[in-house]
Amino acid sequence: MVWFLFALFGALFDSLFYMLSKRLLRNTDQYVLAGGVFLSSFVVLLAVSLYIGIPGIGQGFYASVLVTAVLNVIAAVLYYRALRITDLSLSIPMISFTPVFLILTSFILLGESPSSLGIAGILLIVAGSYILNSSGKSTGLIDTFRNITGNRGILYMLAVAFLFSISANFDKLVVKNSDPYFGHSMVFLVIGASFLVISWVRKSGSQVSYYRNFPGFFIVGSVLALEAIAINIAYTMQIVPYVISVKRTSILFGVLFGGLVFREKNIHIKVLGAVVMLTGAVFIILFENH
Repeated sequence: MVWFLFALFGALFDSLFYMLSKRLLRNTDQYVLAGGVFLSSFVVLLAVSLYIGIPGIGQGFYASVLVTAVLNVIAAVLYYRALRITDLSLSIPMISFTPVFLILTSFILLGESPSSLGIAGILLIVAGSYILNSSGKSTGLIDTFRNITGNRGILYMLAVAFLFSISANFDKLVVKNSDPYFGHSMVFLVIGASFLVISWVRKSGSQVSYYRNFPGFFIVGSVLALEAIAINIAYTMQIVPYVISVKRTSILFGVLFGGLVFREKNIHIKVLGAVVMLTGAVFIILFENH
């Protein structure tokens, strides 16, 4: 069960990443933030790779790096927008839908077949979504559906969940064709460089902002690098849906951070919804082969 511990550490670092990113978004352009954070992660992972030794590169390495980098650039744009306009404890739990989407994407990309009992997990996730988006008062199903579809931040995060369900499979291919360190350093280099160019094109005072916010960028980037290392090591020991399911315990950390750090309201309702959604995701994994 060593893979479980690495995935759990990845979940903790993942929740810290979102919390720290939300704090920096208060005074930083999202594209500048993304460029600084991902390039910092690249530097950290490259330093680790140089210390350990550059691995041999497999045949599918470059294609996998390109695909996951492009998907993550799109996802990063969406989740930074979501974090800016929506409560952390309301937006982050939407990522729990990633294991549901993985039922399809992992089958297509990795040949993994879901079980029929996964339907129960999906129903739990839907129920958790209902609870999460209720105010604690008695509301109808239509009103709750409107809360979901009427909140752009939630919709952005649902799109992010789907993109992550695709990129996670390519992340594992990157690891299989290199190692847990060097491969993702290249992924983060492409992502960071993309946002660096975007921020320069937008002329949002990016050069000054990069210098002024460098310490914060490096801290968040280091957290992201630690997350990548933990999850990538778990990938070498276990299949993607299992690892991502455990990683989604970051949802619980996220809603707690939302209540304790950002003083978001109705946190008890959001925690309950997050727990139910997470239970559904775990249920899918536990009965995947039954």
